[in-house]
Amino acid sequence: MVKHTKLIFWLILGGVCVHLSCNSLNFIKYSSNGSMPSAPAVINQQTDTVTIELFTIRLNPRQKELLQQLWQEVDEQSLPPQLRRELLAEGFRVGILGNLISPALAQLLKISSGGKTNNPLEELQEFSAADVAGEATVTRNVRNLLPEMRALVKMFDDQNTIPELSLFRLEKGMLEGQTYRKAEGVLCISAVANKDGSANIQIVPELEYGTLERRIRTVAGMIMQEESRPRHPFESLIISQRLLPGQWIILGMTTPDAPGAGQAFFVRKNHATEQRLLAIRLVHTTPATVSTTK
Repeated sequence: MVKHTKLIFWLILGGVCVHLSCNSLNFIKYSSNGSMPSAPAVINQQTDTVTIELFTIRLNPRQKELLQQLWQEVDEQSLPPQLRRELLAEGFRVGILGNLISPALAQLLKISSGGKTNNPLEELQEFSAADVAGEATVTRNVRNLLPEMRALVKMFDDQNTIPELSLFRLEKGMLEGQTYRKAEGVLCISAVANKDGSANIQIVPELEYGTLERRIRTVAGMIMQEESRPRHPFESLIISQRLLPGQWIILGMTTPDAPGAGQAFFVRKNHATEQRLLAIRLVHTTPATVSTTK
């Protein structure tokens, strides 16, 4: 009986380890009054944790001027020149914003501007389409990133894939193309905490396409079966940026009709063109604690 009990214990422990080792982290939504939900308790934490906020902004077509104002307020020059050229060629636009809420971002997030964003949780609220008819719809989520884990962010749901997406690239001086069916952009976000309280944020754009395939992979020494669609990573578009608490990374499209992979991430053209924007804010880093339990 003792051996049987121990076996059950180790099976449960193995399941927990597999869950924590997953590559993607689930959304943890704030309540509508802006308060942060209590995070899962971590006893004797041995690993640095980076907490970020993710704001998905659904843009109204009439907000073109406000969007252009936002791009004037952010710093696009902080990225390496070659990376900026690669991003622009694929229709991406990326900028960095300090820990002061800019006027345009404040309007998009429906909060007051001019203040530092070290703790804006009481002021920020989540809006639905019914609450702000005709204006941008904002969804806010928080994620706690551990080393070697990735948060997978999709700006649209799986029912809004692009039926066919043709992408072209130069290969050895020749123009080559490939068509992806049921294409959907996925932003893979990881983070590493620094000793000074900052964090290195890495964003890898990947294109998910095709149909579900069954795969076998090993996680924490255990064999797992999963169903997923193929993904094509854009290695030349990887964004790596050091942020201090309160600072932002803003990602979006150059224009809604721009060619390239960016449309799979930020634009959908159904009955009307729908454009979205992603704002990532570093909340804080939590250093690892040393266990004193004997």
